[in-house]
This record gives sequence, C-alpha cells and structure tokens, in this order.
Amino acid sequence: MSPDPRKRKSVRQNMIQEMRSSMLLPAALGLAILLAGAVVVIFSPWPFWITMTVVIGLMLLAYLLWSTRRASWGLRILAVAVAVPAIIGISIGLASGSTSAALLGVGVTVLLLTLLRFYQTPLSFRLANSRFRRGDMDGALELIDKSIAARPDFWESYQLRAMIFLAAMQLNHAERDAKKALEINPKAHPVYNTLGNIYLAQERFAEAEEAYGNALDLAPGFALYLYHLGLSEYRQGKYGDAAESFAAATQGTLPTAEYDLQARYYLARSLEELGENEKAALAEEQMLKFAYGLEPLQDMIGRQPDYPHLDQTRADIADIARRLEALPPAS
Repeated sequence: MSPDPRKRKSVRQNMIQEMRSSMLLPAALGLAILLAGAVVVIFSPWPFWITMTVVIGLMLLAYLLWSTRRASWGLRILAVAVAVPAIIGISIGLASGSTSAALLGVGVTVLLLTLLRFYQTPLSFRLANSRFRRGDMDGALELIDKSIAARPDFWESYQLRAMIFLAAMQLNHAERDAKKALEINPKAHPVYNTLGNIYLAQERFAEAEEAYGNALDLAPGFALYLYHLGLSEYRQGKYGDAAESFAAATQGTLPTAEYDLQARYYLARSLEELGENEKAALAEEQMLKFAYGLEPLQDMIGRQPDYPHLDQTRADIADIARRLEALPPAS
C-alpha cells in the first residue's frame, strides 16, 4: 500500500518547501530585478529610477498575487490593497537607493494590517478566547454568543464555540458550530481538526479519519493532525496506517508532552499489532523521555465529563502508566 502524501509529508520535505519559499523565491525575484534593470538601461526612454520603480512594483505585485494564489479572491484583493504602500515604498527605495521610502511604505502597511485585524476581529471574540484559555467556559460561552450575534460571518467565532462545547462534551452543539464554521470558510483546517475530535469522542472513527484527512489536505505534515489521524486509524484496526501517522507525528512538534507520550505509546502498540516487536520496543523506550506528561494527562482525563470514547482512553492511560513503571530507568 503506497503512503498517502497528504499525511506522510516528512518534516524534511516541509523544511525544504519552507526554504524554497523563504530563500529561493526572493532570490529569483532579486535576479529578475537585476535583469529588468539591465533591460531598462538599454531600452527604456524614461528616466532610470522611474522605470525601475514601476518594474519593481509590478514584480512585487505579481509575487504577492502568486503567493496568495490559494486564497479567495476577496482576500487576495484585500491583501493587495493593504500591501500597496509597502510595494510603492520598496519599489522607490530599491530604484532610488532611499531606505526612508521603503521604511515609510512598510510602516504604513503594518499600520493598516494592525487596524484591519483590530476592526475585523470582534472585541467579544478576543475576550471570549481569553476566557476560554483561562478555563472559564461559562464566561467564554456568554461572550462568544455576543460575538456571533454581532458578526455572524466570522468563522472563528463558530470554531471557538465548537471548542467550548467540545470541552463540555456537548457534542451535537459542537458539531453544528464546526460545520457552520466550515460553511463560511471551507479552507479552515483547524476546524476540520475540531470536527475530527468531535467524531473521535463519539467513536465515529471513520468520520474522524476523513475529517483529519481534510485537515492534512490543507496543512500537510502538521504533527497534531497526524497524531489525531493515527488515533482514528488505530481505533479502526488500521495498524499499518496508524504506525505511519504516529511515526510522522513524532518527527514534528506536538504541542505538549502529553501528546508526545501518547504518540509514542500508540506507535508502539501499532507496531506490536504488526508483529514488529523490535521497533515497538524502541518506540516504547522513547516514552521515558516524556514520562513527565503522564501526571497532567491523568489529571486531565480525571476531570473530563463522560463521553463514549472515554473508557478506551482511560484504559490506554492506565496501560501507559504500567508500561512506564515496567521500563528500566533511562541511563
């Protein structure tokens, strides 16, 4: 069975892609500017710095449109409008050698971005998100309801309310809000992850797998999504797929030691089911590095309200504790 590229994309491949975006493309843009300068010197009837300003501005605009090619047209137009001062300032700066023009243009664009973000994000949403992070679910829910009433087109509010309902295990309400968020923004990969978590809690493992796959279509190689995908595959007995997903997740950056510990535990379990006992033993040994995640994991699971998947999760955490106790201390 061939690996699924949307979820198997390695950390190394992601780094290469990021390097291409951050180094090769700007270098190519710089080379194009130099070539354009040579052409201007030879053929342009207008003053050099004016012609170069126009050429550089057009190149930067083309680069901006290319880099946002996967976004909606509304977002691309907005990005261009906000970036115009920076494009003009940088173009004049590069053509005339003036750093002040470039700094002024970039400064105006940064100010516009700050103002745009401030006015686009409802104040009630920011307050609700702060309450949610502090664990005040009742206060967060009250504020996010106000945010949705004020801005029913703001998908982040539905995503946050879905997470609040998920934390309270009000799973039907959580599913409704997650789907509403995706209706507004079908490319919001964090919402697919939330939807997958809702299905996972309900033991709807095939639907959870599909949701996590959709998240990885939009964010290939993201470690947290790979972990969740692996868990949904593991619960369905797809141990080969699960082992690949967990192995890929351990190559990335998971948000907490609790996730790192569980990823290596489920990787070991999957490899055991496949009969690869030596690899399973190595994965199990790596659990020791993240043993300090066991206590907060036990505390978290002890405080959660009842839901269908809870019994399996409790049994696995108890097994993690037993395995850690049986392992020899790290040298």
